[in-house]
Amino acid sequence: MMKSLSLLFGLLLLSNTFAQFDGEPSDESLTKTFTQEELEDIDSLKRGTVLKRRDVETGLFLSDYNTDKDANRTSFLYHLNNDLTALTAVQSLEFIYAHRFEHAWVEFFGFRATGNFEELTENNPSEGAVTDELRESEDSVLAFGASLSYRGTWIQDLVNSDKMFTTTAAGIGWYNYTQNLRVKSYSGPGLKCDFGLHRRSSPSFHYGLKMSYHLAHVERSAEFEGETSSQRSQVLSWLSFGIDLSFYF
Repeated sequence: MMKSLSLLFGLLLLSNTFAQFDGEPSDESLTKTFTQEELEDIDSLKRGTVLKRRDVETGLFLSDYNTDKDANRTSFLYHLNNDLTALTAVQSLEFIYAHRFEHAWVEFFGFRATGNFEELTENNPSEGAVTDELRESEDSVLAFGASLSYRGTWIQDLVNSDKMFTTTAAGIGWYNYTQNLRVKSYSGPGLKCDFGLHRRSSPSFHYGLKMSYHLAHVERSAEFEGETSSQRSQVLSWLSFGIDLSFYF
């Protein structure tokens, strides 16, 4: 008799448990109210790349890092000539400080480049004849400016890696060009366009390659009365490839 009552009691409990899950779920189970901070985090996950982190000593995974939370960046670049047969014909060292806004980065750049005359510009006939010595003379360019940069993740679909990304930037600057053989200095506005391919190795660091194109119109001061702007100007134009080391903070 006692066994029968225990069995009956057990069946009643089991029936009551199933009844709680029977029928349509309550509105409370379907509705969740997100805070503004949670909504921003969800939107951030859609835009940024999530980095998996692992403790080197223990091997345990740490909390993920979303690159959409990046705020500031400093970059150090070393550029070489685009001509593989004359890599050192153009060399430059560049520094970039960048601050991230909602949809883009604002970059402030400064660099010093050295290169052969024929790699940096073409001769202005008003400045004199072209000689072999002039073509191979080493000139220098010092420039400062600002760019607008965008970061993309489309490359991840090609290389199957969530650590890879690209950057595209365009900006303006002020270029100072020194022609050493003729001992003349020029200055003027210029354009700078960049494309980079990078790998994010940690929340605070990335490395990669960057291609930069420069186009500037520079002039020197007049040497005699009536000398026109076209007679004392040079057009700078060169393409270079650089190694990029960047730090986030």
